[in-house]
Amino acid sequence: MRALRRRVWIAAILLLACCPPLCAQIALRGTLVTPTAVIPDGTVLITGEKIAAAGKDVTLPAGVQVIETGGFIYPGLIDLHDHLTWNFLPRWKPNREFNNRYEWQALPEYKVVLTTPEGKTFDEGLACDTEQYAEVKAIVGGATSVNGSLNQWRQPAGKQKCIEGLARNLDFYSGLYTAAAGSGFRARDANCNELPQGNVERFRNEVFPLEMCEADVTATVKALESGDLTAFVVHLAEGKPGDAASNREFRMLKARGFLRPGVSIIHGVALHAPEFQQMHDAQVGLIWSPRSNIALYGDTTDVRAAKQAGLTMAVSPDWSPTGSDGMLQELKYAATWNAGQSPPVFTDAELVAMATSNPAKLAKLDNLIGALAPGHMADLLVVKSNDKDAYKALLHANPGDVQLVMIGGMPAYGNPELMKKLAPAADLEDLPVCGVSKALDFQSEKLLQATQPKSWKQTTEDLNHALNEWGEKLAPLSDCPN
Repeated sequence: MRALRRRVWIAAILLLACCPPLCAQIALRGTLVTPTAVIPDGTVLITGEKIAAAGKDVTLPAGVQVIETGGFIYPGLIDLHDHLTWNFLPRWKPNREFNNRYEWQALPEYKVVLTTPEGKTFDEGLACDTEQYAEVKAIVGGATSVNGSLNQWRQPAGKQKCIEGLARNLDFYSGLYTAAAGSGFRARDANCNELPQGNVERFRNEVFPLEMCEADVTATVKALESGDLTAFVVHLAEGKPGDAASNREFRMLKARGFLRPGVSIIHGVALHAPEFQQMHDAQVGLIWSPRSNIALYGDTTDVRAAKQAGLTMAVSPDWSPTGSDGMLQELKYAATWNAGQSPPVFTDAELVAMATSNPAKLAKLDNLIGALAPGHMADLLVVKSNDKDAYKALLHANPGDVQLVMIGGMPAYGNPELMKKLAPAADLEDLPVCGVSKALDFQSEKLLQATQPKSWKQTTEDLNHALNEWGEKLAPLSDCPN
């Protein structure tokens, strides 16, 4: 059972790295954003991989290490819409608007700038490197869970574990399920043949849901009905708001039986109030990616109408080439867009929820991630800010403001001093971000993959070399403010 294996390894790390054994418990102090409440001078007590307690007056066992963060403590951000293995590529600026995604995907320019360099990098055996780079990039942007990962079942036998560790890959390896959880559902290859490996995740991501073969459609609907699949996110209606072809995709999706609980639509730019009402009635969610929408189509989803229909919405960056580099950056873009609306569509608290508790609900994992609550995974983000408002502090944060990202009780990234306090025995790697020194820990990869992962230096050098052969260079981890 892969989830059990992850938990055993995490327990081993905590016991080996700490002395005395009570060090497996740790308390972080700061302003808690749960996210439904703000608790100044709060405490999060972490035992192993989970939150044991969170609040104002938490009773701490004797001997527990207490870390004063001096910052705001949030649930780790959840990215439900990304294309991770493209995020090592530089930003693409087509300098024109398109009617729908099929137009720009057919451009010779798109092939030269993006698909060929990505494909050739894979041909050189660096698919896992692109995944590692993208997961670090996501973590730098505050994410602890991501979607749109490298498909491990399509990798050579020796590389199928390379997505394990670092961020939680909700579509292929989250560490949140036992082997029996999704055993009734199997993915299919491009020829609609059932793959021999069963995906234990109950979460599925589909970029082209209208191209699924009938057998796959039938199996997916059955899995949603039985509970073998609890969340199914699909790209749909991606184009200008008035694009009739993109809008028609909604009726086609409905005809396939996918307008049902557990389904969420990514983009939905060409949808309007009537479609949003149908989505609400069917308990279908919406995942919003404003920066990429505006870059490609000159406009974004009518989220005001979606909110009025009562939809549960999440915000996500899409991908680095036309969207944001990470969740923090997309949140700032969304907040800036929102501030320009009259009146604003969302409150600051609602925007923060769209990166934490709302995506957890859409992923059907809100009992485990997306909140600072007892029994939830200790997936945390600590941000330092001069802003006194806890919600604004996150919406206006830069990657350099991130003090700590913790995943399953393990410090993954943050300020070197804080990382050394939390993991004194770890072999940390230096990672400058926006002119600020940060530290990165690959320990989760090392133990879950049972091998020594590439160093960050080697990964970036290999990717840079591969891209240079095709006239490109490695994308930065983040666009940094001047």
